[in-house]
Amino acid sequence: MGSKITFNKFALGYSISSFLITFGAMNLFQSIPTKLFIAGVYGIEVVFYLGIISLLSFILALLAPLLGSISDKRIHVSRRRPFLIFGILGMALVTVLYYFSPLDFGINDSFLNIIFFVSLQGIYVFSSLTFSITFDSLYPEIFQNLNSRSTVIALLIGFSALSSIIRAILERFFYIEIIYTGIIFSLLVILGGIVLFKRGFDEPYLRILKKPKSNEHSSYKILSSSNKLFKWFLISFFIITFSEILITNALSYNWSANIVSIPLSLYEFTTFLLDIIPSVFIIAFVFYWRKLSLSIGIKKLLKILIITLSLISIVFLFLFDFVSGIIFTTLIKLSLSGLNFVKLLLLAIIIDHYFLNTGKRREATYFGLNHTFNFVSGYIGLLLMSFITVFSVLFVNPFDPIQTYFLFSKIGLSLFALLFLGISLILIRKIPLDRETYNKIEEEIAEINA
Repeated sequence: MGSKITFNKFALGYSISSFLITFGAMNLFQSIPTKLFIAGVYGIEVVFYLGIISLLSFILALLAPLLGSISDKRIHVSRRRPFLIFGILGMALVTVLYYFSPLDFGINDSFLNIIFFVSLQGIYVFSSLTFSITFDSLYPEIFQNLNSRSTVIALLIGFSALSSIIRAILERFFYIEIIYTGIIFSLLVILGGIVLFKRGFDEPYLRILKKPKSNEHSSYKILSSSNKLFKWFLISFFIITFSEILITNALSYNWSANIVSIPLSLYEFTTFLLDIIPSVFIIAFVFYWRKLSLSIGIKKLLKILIITLSLISIVFLFLFDFVSGIIFTTLIKLSLSGLNFVKLLLLAIIIDHYFLNTGKRREATYFGLNHTFNFVSGYIGLLLMSFITVFSVLFVNPFDPIQTYFLFSKIGLSLFALLFLGISLILIRKIPLDRETYNKIEEEIAEINA
């Protein structure tokens, strides 16, 4: 039940390239709104800027499946390479230009700075979207059995957690806001691209791209009624996303209500620990999810993670101290990383299932649709969170307004998170997948690649 493409040859290169590229491109230590404020941009002008960026992000999120479909339709052996190069170069360019803004040269013209940063962020959103969809689509193409896929995902999540630790160290203990910073981090992005193409990239088999059984080309036809596996997958994780947003924000209220009791001299060190402790545990336990996915099955692992999150949320409702906040944050982030682990495994299985039924590899289209649903569910989840926290104001005690506001916000967010976790637990039962089905899919894929 193997594949001609072996895990050891590409896994580390693929994972390390992801670490370098995402770390380099995302390490912008001073937010753009802060720079705009320094340039004299505030009030309605900031709203205008945020509105344009939100609209652009929404449009690109809707177009993500189309972008993936364009990549999938290419029948050349290097069909992914141009999109990867475009995304890497775009992110590297943005990383450099961020530190060469008009403001950095003493030009405080508000209109000029808005135009510059809108253009800059627009390039970043488009190039990062192009890269992420194409990069993710390589994963089920290159690694074509459960053992190699689960190991690669564990490496990706582990490196992502390591990136969070390094970023926290840099932001907490070093001042990095010099003009050479952009050049340094853009070189990290370029280095990640070199590692990807030299050690973590392999072209898909030509016979997979030819001899199609179906004439289906539309990026949205994948959501047809015959594709029940993908539809129930999207619906389940659409609801799970609400729970993720709500329970994560409920934790922040626990911190905010208690962090004021910490002596000022320990504040910076304590917040630093809050940043790195969850990531340390994710790195330590990431391969345990792999072991569970291989031993008990992917669907059971998904149920276990959801039940774990539900139990943590219930206990969290009755604990308010600062120490418990650190513990619950670690457990919840560990569980959420596990959900991401399962999600990628399920997507790969769905892509294989589609290929066996139609003869077409639609990796990028699937990841594009996944991005669209992630964006929409995240947006709705944030609106719901805002409604719950604003509604909490009605219950504020005028004699202790801050404490009661945090209390009711936390309770409301936790209860709604529990509700959506319960719904998602019911929905995942609808996903028509078990271990026998997956074993059959993997065996058929192995025969094709033999």
